[in-house]
Amino acid sequence: MVKLLTASVIFIILLVIFLFFLCRPEKLSSPDEQARKIIGIFQEAHQNSLVEGETMRIEVDLMDNTVRLIDENQPNTADDDQLVKNVVLSPPKEVKLNPRPRDISTNPTEIMPVPVAQFRLSKYPTSLSHNVCTFRFMRNGTIVNEGTDNIGTNATTVGLTLFIWSPKFTNGNESEIARAITVIGGTGSIRFWEYQPHLKEVDKWKNSGELIFRANQ
Repeated sequence: MVKLLTASVIFIILLVIFLFFLCRPEKLSSPDEQARKIIGIFQEAHQNSLVEGETMRIEVDLMDNTVRLIDENQPNTADDDQLVKNVVLSPPKEVKLNPRPRDISTNPTEIMPVPVAQFRLSKYPTSLSHNVCTFRFMRNGTIVNEGTDNIGTNATTVGLTLFIWSPKFTNGNESEIARAITVIGGTGSIRFWEYQPHLKEVDKWKNSGELIFRANQ
């Protein structure tokens, strides 16, 4: 009986370890998958704004855990805002969006400082009173914020860093793997960054590739 119990315990421990490592790659890939979804929406907004000559709005909605792409059509009214795409994000327990995880003390290094993206109560009908970070792609290639009302009055160009990270199992405020997207509204530049904690350099944020796009080109 003792031998049987010992064998059972060993089997259970090995099974738990196997399942942990089986699920781990999927968990670690989630921030990349989520970042690709968001970047894909950015690219579509950029293309549509230039081709159609209209303002395309992106809403990163923490309450609904979605990213929306909206065609504003006539900019002087919110009544004709049209939902183009609605992308559901990973559950927050698997992938978080902002704020920056506590184990990371710096933002990706851009030519100019790019602050952390701010989520505010939305004034737009598609996300009214939800906690939202808004990007509006203008037909002239710039990217601006939500403004002060539901038609974007007093909107200003934005420079924001959007953090995308999976929390550690042992500490939900620290990251297992972290990514970031930087937005430079004046030039329309978008970059994707990977955090590499194993590096000895002070700046552990590495650009994962060349510029994703520059909207005013």
